[in-house]
Amino acid sequence: MQITIDPKARPCPGVENAIALAEDALRRGETVYAVGPLIHNRREVERLEGLGLRIISSKTLEEKEFRAQCAGKCFILRAHGEPVEIVSLAKSCRMKIIDATCPIVRHSHEIVDQHVRDGWRIVIVGNPNHPEVVALLTRAGDTGMVIASSKEAETVDIENRTLVMAQTTVDPHIFSEVRRILSRRISGIKIVDTTCRFLQYRQQEIKVFANAQDVVIFIAGKSSSNGRLLFEIAKSVNPNSFFVEGTSDLDLSFLKDNVRVGISGGASTPRWQFEEMRGFLETLVKENPKGLKNRKGGSFLCWMRKSRPKMG
Repeated sequence: MQITIDPKARPCPGVENAIALAEDALRRGETVYAVGPLIHNRREVERLEGLGLRIISSKTLEEKEFRAQCAGKCFILRAHGEPVEIVSLAKSCRMKIIDATCPIVRHSHEIVDQHVRDGWRIVIVGNPNHPEVVALLTRAGDTGMVIASSKEAETVDIENRTLVMAQTTVDPHIFSEVRRILSRRISGIKIVDTTCRFLQYRQQEIKVFANAQDVVIFIAGKSSSNGRLLFEIAKSVNPNSFFVEGTSDLDLSFLKDNVRVGISGGASTPRWQFEEMRGFLETLVKENPKGLKNRKGGSFLCWMRKSRPKMG
């Protein structure tokens, strides 16, 4: 088995920054709170919790008992950004704010703030339940709305003097289609592409990497938007791509001697999870010197080569 970690796979700068800020504060002995997962990678958040990170709900910030003892303790803003009400609550009880908001997301905040002040309505193309979008909507106030699909773009009632922007991790094809439809239907709108450039590069890189493997093991958090997007791209060029959060999710029936196994992942997946998977596979090979067996019988490699579509 030839095992290769995608050389381009790594956390995006925003995720790396959030992890580093949390680790630095915890190693200084600070008490650090966050409302919900710091990033969309369950196992990395669990690692940070092991270092002392405390995950609380937004309601906890309002509780009298909590507010009586939280002054001087740290509150870290998640990489996706926080609703303005959450930040205000943390500040009102004199917590020290650690701003781990992704710089790209922070730029989106600034765009919304400026346009709201100038009297524009705000349309965000993305998932209305995503934390980034929820936070943006709190900045837009009554002027904000979300469009999740091209179908919605065909029927939504939008006024002139409307800014159209994107959730940073939205599928670029969806954003492109929505902006095309809205530009055709409505005059007087302004479109700003706020999609993440790092993620755009990764979309091209994952295609090249996935096409060079027999099997792709794609590691990401189940709640990660960027992870799902990149995985679907990998699977589109290599149907033998499998989404996992860790080694316990791995279906060993898809592994066989002499198969090229590529390990990649989302923009919220830290390097240690790639190394963990490689170590697991290498140990598996060493412990099975007579070769790995395909549970379904027959030559797995032969089946793999026959079933995989040729790239034109």
